[in-house]
Amino acid sequence: MPKRYENFPALRKCELETARKTKRDFKQEIDFVELLLNIFLKTFYALGSLLETNRDFTNSEDACYRITFKVFRMVRYAFKSSLEGYYDVTMALLRIAFENHLLLDYLSKNEEEAKLWFEGKTFSPAFLRKRGYYSGHSLYREMSEFIHSSFKSTHTFTRLEKGDQKGILGEYDKNHCEKIFPIMIMTLFTTIVWITLKFPELAMNEEWKSFSWDGIIRIAKYIRNKKPKQKA
Repeated sequence: MPKRYENFPALRKCELETARKTKRDFKQEIDFVELLLNIFLKTFYALGSLLETNRDFTNSEDACYRITFKVFRMVRYAFKSSLEGYYDVTMALLRIAFENHLLLDYLSKNEEEAKLWFEGKTFSPAFLRKRGYYSGHSLYREMSEFIHSSFKSTHTFTRLEKGDQKGILGEYDKNHCEKIFPIMIMTLFTTIVWITLKFPELAMNEEWKSFSWDGIIRIAKYIRNKKPKQKA
């Protein structure tokens, strides 16, 4: 029989149990996500201090600064939903972060395009993917399944098995976690790398550097040795 939740406290109990299992099985990945989110906060603080020096930002720098905030917001809540078993919500948020990630890459290299972006020009995800190393990326297509509510994505969480329908809410699934956390880490890590390249002053900020640099190196080693699974 499928689980049935008569009220919110019963569902919340299940979500907390899912969070416990996730933290047990994916401790290293969760530690890295939390570390990267903390590096983001240190980066925002350092860039805010840079603004206070009256150092003018170019259009490209300003765009990167703003888009980085959006990537952080999306991944922050993707992380929260992943801990409680809402993997479709996580994937949808990660796709939004991924699209902003592509835009960040593009505008960081194109000052004139960044100027037009401030004036209202938009760039489609297809346009951005063709100009980056993500062209035709199967991962993007899979994340898109969770945006468009295809049968594949809805079937994942509402199954009909031998006449018994099972709607999944807040339940732990190790296979989904094995895919989601590497995507999250890669998105956060590469965004940090890009923003650091765009603002070389960060590397000269001793407070930022002492907090961030060791963690960035450790996560780079993790990414190099870890191959995310292609199917959840």
